Amino acid sequence: MHPKHAVEIDYTHTAEAVHKEHDDRVRIFLKISDYIVKDASFKASGCPRVIAASEALCRLLINVDVETAMNLNEEHIREEMDFHDKNFECVRTPLIALKKALSEFAER
Repeated sequence: MHPKHAVEIDYTHTAEAVHKEHDDRVRIFLKISDYIVKDASFKASGCPRVIAASEALCRLLINVDVETAMNLNEEHIREEMDFHDKNFECVRTPLIALKKALSEFAER
């Protein structure tokens, strides 16, 4: 697996989430300008699913407005991944990091 978005970009907002039960860790990097997510990337460690979910989330984020990004959910990621097994909670970890980063944006 060679995720395209697994690099640190020139970002305006970042946040990290940890799924302690599985030792998954995701940091999301967002470049937001004029309320649009111009770029998104991540650094992740843990199971392959959390890395794949982080990659899928970045694909969903690029060039969308902040409101759309705030409304992304687990089902959007699962659909992007074409992975519908709900037993894997690690798919939520990148979403948690995203919500933290966007709440930082909203506070400014």
